[in-house]
Amino acid sequence: PTCIAVEAGQADLFLSGYQGIDHITKGQAVYRLLDAKITFHGPLPKPGKVIRYDIHIDQFFKQDETYLFRFNFEGTVDGQPLLTMTEGCAGFFTQAELDAGKGIVQTKLEKRPQAGKLPNNWQAPVSMSIESYSDEQLNALREGNLVKCFGETFSNLSLNRPVGLPGGRMTLVHRILNLDPAAGRFGIGQITGEADIHADDWFLSCHFSDDQVMPGTLMYECCLHTLRVYLLRMGWVGEEDEIVYEPIIGEVSQLKCRGQVIESTKKVQYEITLKEIGYKDDDGTPYVLADALMSADGRPIVQMNNMSVQLSGLNKKKIETLWQDQAISDVEINNEKTVLFDYDSIYAFANGKPSEAFGDRYKVFDEERKIARLPRPPYQFLDRITSIKDCEPWILKAGGIIEAEYDVPEDEWYFKEDRQTRMPFAVLLEVALQPCGWLAAYLGSALTSDTDLSFRNLGGNGTQLLAVTPTTGTLTTQIKITNVSQSGGMIIQNYDMEVRCDEGIVYKGDTYFGFFSKQSLADQVGIRDTTPYEPDAASSARGTSFPYPNTAPYPDDMMRMVNEITLFDPQGGPDGLGFIRGTTSVDPERWFFKAHFFEDPVWPGSLGLESFIQLLKVVAVEQWGEEIDQDQCDFEVMALNETHHWIYRGQIIPKDEKVTVQAVITEIDHTNKLLRADGFLTVDGRIIYQMNDFALRIA
Repeated sequence: PTCIAVEAGQADLFLSGYQGIDHITKGQAVYRLLDAKITFHGPLPKPGKVIRYDIHIDQFFKQDETYLFRFNFEGTVDGQPLLTMTEGCAGFFTQAELDAGKGIVQTKLEKRPQAGKLPNNWQAPVSMSIESYSDEQLNALREGNLVKCFGETFSNLSLNRPVGLPGGRMTLVHRILNLDPAAGRFGIGQITGEADIHADDWFLSCHFSDDQVMPGTLMYECCLHTLRVYLLRMGWVGEEDEIVYEPIIGEVSQLKCRGQVIESTKKVQYEITLKEIGYKDDDGTPYVLADALMSADGRPIVQMNNMSVQLSGLNKKKIETLWQDQAISDVEINNEKTVLFDYDSIYAFANGKPSEAFGDRYKVFDEERKIARLPRPPYQFLDRITSIKDCEPWILKAGGIIEAEYDVPEDEWYFKEDRQTRMPFAVLLEVALQPCGWLAAYLGSALTSDTDLSFRNLGGNGTQLLAVTPTTGTLTTQIKITNVSQSGGMIIQNYDMEVRCDEGIVYKGDTYFGFFSKQSLADQVGIRDTTPYEPDAASSARGTSFPYPNTAPYPDDMMRMVNEITLFDPQGGPDGLGFIRGTTSVDPERWFFKAHFFEDPVWPGSLGLESFIQLLKVVAVEQWGEEIDQDQCDFEVMALNETHHWIYRGQIIPKDEKVTVQAVITEIDHTNKLLRADGFLTVDGRIIYQMNDFALRIA
């Protein structure tokens, strides 16, 4: 393990004793590591190898009454460099000095949000959501039982002995309090683990015999184990005897210790914030960089920056092949389709009595209680259910697969209102998502709570592969519910989705939803730990403002989601590629509040994403307007084969006042007339939507 390779350089303490520090401290002060930087130069050694350490104390010095020393060491195996520790600092502290310690105090700079680093078109191998795992689930993970820990998403993987978590004496994390794939300072994921501390734990009784304290290197290992849980849940799995978790060669990690875990400590927590996820260019080895903060009984005591881990023995191709074998595309489709639930049944669920859609167990929602509904026309894009597999009504569990159909009318309103020959992205997304709401109801989600619950999409990832036109015909959507978790009165459900037509796959991706009480929705504070780009004075002066255009190729009234462009600076944004911001007032009488949903009016999230797309249309016409016939301009949105991501952490309801959406252009491809952008949507100042890698191409 990484911690042992570093801890074995512990002879710095021996060397300080050899040089006479105990004659000065006279047994009244104890050794504590404060700082170190670690760099690995080779793979972790295997059994039978010998690590040789060359340890140097560079300086003894005194700060007030405390004696400290600076040191470094080099470790080699068979004469080859293994690791170096630089800028090491340790000291000898009295009990009073230890008690007076303030712990880790982070600066504003250390807390400032930054953009995490992901590969182009990044999509996790498996859909993720906000989750937590109990002691029993992590014990199952130690046994390699991925399904018992993570759910049915991990069933039917072609693995003999899946890699899990270390056990025995190396059981260092007991439960996961929170996993959020969109949280953290860098916005690409955060996980918090917890462990119970006992006075007779082995790492206390052996370190040290008369001064029992958890080793700082073991604290590092605790955080690595917590990070491993995140990576396993993300889908980076493989055979136990093929994968080695080890540091990235050449990457410098920093350890800062400002507190201790001792016999009286009750609980420790490890908060791991991912900052970079990727695959190595040379061989596709998966790797991550992360920062960690460890707390003891609620007090931050250890900070680790730039923790690195790579999964040697695994590569991108192996991961993709493993999950492709289990993908929803491989589910056998029955060509002789039977209509199991027809349009009348689906409409009853959207607008009438739920019991007429699903049966008597939903009679309580006919009048007495309220249930989460499907959208009503004209925003209903689900005509029938033709297949149900691996699930039963009223039994809420993962693994179920359904097939739904939607017939695309040649003269449907959204083609006319969008002034395009392609189905708007918002409508296509609804075609993919609405069957998720139907399956959630079929499984009896509403019956799990005595409180009325609303159904809200929380985010997802998707890729469009084919355009939908008035002549496409029938769209068939397959969805699989891959995970169900319940915590604190909320239900989180994950789904894989795939939309097909006769020509092939139209759209595919993954998404997750939550069931929330009215109070939970009211308490939402939006997206945290992020700061949207704010134009400076020069950009504001340089930019222009104007009413959103109301002629082709821009949408007509019913599809128009932006009324005013409040700032457009083609040279703005952090990369100088462009910045645009638009607004609209919330009109409680707009058509979509009546359609989405019955007794629970809320602005569709898909139309919020559409407002972002409508900003990109303005930028595209500005870029290439002289090269195209604007009356006949055909926007490819989403741009085909380009993966995009979205997050929802709030809602727009009739009593809200103002919606603001902004886009930062991140790529302009003049050859293919393609724009790529990131952005946010706010309502009355709350940041509630985030969009990344949305791409538009002029076809």
